[in-house]
Amino acid sequence: MKKFTYQELSRATGISIATISRVFNTPDIVAPGTRGKVIDAIVSMGLDPAAYGLLPDPADRLIIFNVPTLRNQFYSPIIEAARKIAESRGYILLINEADFSSAGVDQFLLLLSRMKACGTIIANAMTKESLQRISASLPVVTCCEAVPDSGVPFVSVDDEAAAYNAVRYIVSLGHRRIAMINGPMSFKYARNRLEGYKRVLEEEGIRYRSDYIAEIGSDMDFEVAGAAVMHMLNLAEPPDAFFCISDMLASAAIHAAIRRGCRVPEDISVVGFDNISISEMMNPSITTIKQPVAQLGALAAEMVIRMIEDKDEPLRSTYLGTELIIRESTRK
Repeated sequence: MKKFTYQELSRATGISIATISRVFNTPDIVAPGTRGKVIDAIVSMGLDPAAYGLLPDPADRLIIFNVPTLRNQFYSPIIEAARKIAESRGYILLINEADFSSAGVDQFLLLLSRMKACGTIIANAMTKESLQRISASLPVVTCCEAVPDSGVPFVSVDDEAAAYNAVRYIVSLGHRRIAMINGPMSFKYARNRLEGYKRVLEEEGIRYRSDYIAEIGSDMDFEVAGAAVMHMLNLAEPPDAFFCISDMLASAAIHAAIRRGCRVPEDISVVGFDNISISEMMNPSITTIKQPVAQLGALAAEMVIRMIEDKDEPLRSTYLGTELIIRESTRK
């Protein structure tokens, strides 16, 4: 069996060594949230918590929140909001990172069973069939992503409307050569934001150009996005604006434009999405779409807890609103 030290767990969790010792030796006096963070750390090491005596017993109430990647900063405030709701109701929220692209849901279903989870929140792109398999085993809510005809409740935003508003604003500034830095088309948000983008172009009589579209992986890799932007700026007719489906991608667009010798926003306008901290820290600061991230996480947790505690209660899925935040990366 692979070994680890209390010191390693302390560094990974920010919890004192003394408290970590109590998690293993006197767990009854440790708060559920503290125990959950230690379990998170052990899982992140690729280990099975059950092998170290941390499998929740029947009295525990464990919810697993699965995200496709932890490299995308967008998920952090959603997870924290969900964790606070879960802990306030006496549940442990365990974070699991899996993209389901290779093993599908089989491994995830095994994890849910071995951990004796009583519910799960999923932020991944999922097929209708996969979601229905999971929901046949335990209560499930999707967060950010949604499959409306699956019968699985969700909390999300109207991605098409948000993208439409963002791109219409870009057009109002006088731009006609608008590129889009998008995410994987397996995700609902990527497909719907592309539709919002296309709808504006159609209404304005602007030709849709496939060479103005880039698809970046779900981890929102900065270097990959920068390379895609640089490629577009080297076209014979380069874009004069970028609509990016995350603030991380927008920051990559700004860096690439500056390296190319362009001024932002004088030569090129850039709009992001999410309103994470980097959008205000960048110079210039990023015009972006603000998502209600705390509400997304909190509502997802509340919904799955309601399903756990009353499996027959019908739940209504929810679309939350967004807001365009205008900052320095778009010209006035």
